[in-house]
Amino acid sequence: MKQIRYIIKATLLSAAIACTSCDDWFSIYPESEMVYEDFWADKNDVFSMLGSCYRGMIEPGFMERLIVWGELRSDNIVAGPNLSAGDDLQFLLEANVTSSNGYASWSDFYKVINYCNTLILYAPDVKDKDPNFTQEELDMYLAEAKAVRAFCYFTLVRTFRDVPYITEPYTDDTQNFYIAQTSPDRLVNTLIADLEACVDDANDRFPQLTYTKGRFTKNGIRALIADMALWQGDYQKCVQYCDDVLTDTKNFLALEPYSKYNYNVFIAGNSTESIFELQFIQENIPNYVVNEFYGRSGSGSTRNTYQKLSAYDLCQDNANSLFGETDVRKYDAFFKSGSAAMIPIQKYVAMRTESATGTVRESDYTIVSNSKNWVVYRLSDIYLMKAEALATIGTDLQGALDMVSKTYDRANPTLNAGSLQLSSYNTPDAMRKLVLDERQREFIFEGKRYFDLIRLARYEKSTENIVSNYLLRKYGNLDQSTTKSKLNTMDAIYMPISADELKLNSLLVQNPFYDISSDVTK
Repeated sequence: MKQIRYIIKATLLSAAIACTSCDDWFSIYPESEMVYEDFWADKNDVFSMLGSCYRGMIEPGFMERLIVWGELRSDNIVAGPNLSAGDDLQFLLEANVTSSNGYASWSDFYKVINYCNTLILYAPDVKDKDPNFTQEELDMYLAEAKAVRAFCYFTLVRTFRDVPYITEPYTDDTQNFYIAQTSPDRLVNTLIADLEACVDDANDRFPQLTYTKGRFTKNGIRALIADMALWQGDYQKCVQYCDDVLTDTKNFLALEPYSKYNYNVFIAGNSTESIFELQFIQENIPNYVVNEFYGRSGSGSTRNTYQKLSAYDLCQDNANSLFGETDVRKYDAFFKSGSAAMIPIQKYVAMRTESATGTVRESDYTIVSNSKNWVVYRLSDIYLMKAEALATIGTDLQGALDMVSKTYDRANPTLNAGSLQLSSYNTPDAMRKLVLDERQREFIFEGKRYFDLIRLARYEKSTENIVSNYLLRKYGNLDQSTTKSKLNTMDAIYMPISADELKLNSLLVQNPFYDISSDVTK
């Protein structure tokens, strides 16, 4: 496979180990021409390789795919003003998904997986060489590497469904490059078991805030297990791990107040509700992808010079209105000016200041140029994953409503707390619909929505609902029957395997929809 031929030969110059700050550590990236004998000498080498695992996740190719795979294909996104005809993003937004599209490449994820596999294989040997390297430190680093690897695989499974599961690092040209795909359910269950075995080895928190929020702690791994359990339909396990986070007394986790939510969570980063987020550094590793996809520095008049993606108007009419009049999140997410055709995305790129009038206005937002962290898990995830699990189990609908109310009440400060009433959502289906809508409101543009819709289709064992009621509305300018035919099978909601990967690995089997569809370039 293409990504497997990217060989990592061991890997960091000694000079790279001497980091001057926590932020520098997140910038570590492996050199490509070292030999193993020159590395893996002491615990600093293991620590540096762990830094490269995290560093790989903030590379542009990795970040682009987090947004494209998890957000762009959803009903939240339409084309922005700076998206050129013939762009791979444009093809995806026209439901013209082919195996030749650049975003069908998974190589950026397998590079990170290979870093993790390298650490997992060689780190134990270092303990025998370095008397200062304790078993506790080794176990903690291994837990983090396994969590990064699990997150990568979980994202790949939700995107492609059938992917190769590789646990050995590729270090030379003599190794087997031909690996078949693994059953997705088997793969995710293996990942869950792997993390359950090591979650207690992870650290609770670090002295540095950027490490506590930017590395996989116990709570980060618990959140990831809960997410995978929800995907697999293991709702009791999802509740269990959500409760482990909610009852944790070693870490202070709390929702930011609504007046500080926009700035603290998405602009400043590492907020009180953050569990795990990718750390970007303005001077060294700016978040180019968010700036280019959602908008960039300057006034509102210059934002469109950069913006590639725009928001679908989720407040366009009563039938499709997602946000109520009192919900402040709609302004933090996007702001429509009059009859403007393009709706700028606000989240991550616009900072809100308090309005003197008490009414949120477009002039209350300033486009910011600093690099924003990318939030992977925060406390809201825990509340709403638990809510979905409880709603699906169906025996504690009040408990599910209580979880939804945590985020809903924060976002509707002018309403009385507890404004959501069980009498309006007194069946499991109604409660699940409430949770789905609340997840869309809370996590819009955060790379989660399309995966939420796929999870719903898996639960319903049909794509009819997600296509007819959600996805089709973003393709209003296309022929609806043709577009529906492109989306209305379970195979079609996943991405195709890249044509390049198929040429390099004869054991890969293309997603059947893309193998037989006349709409797809073979």
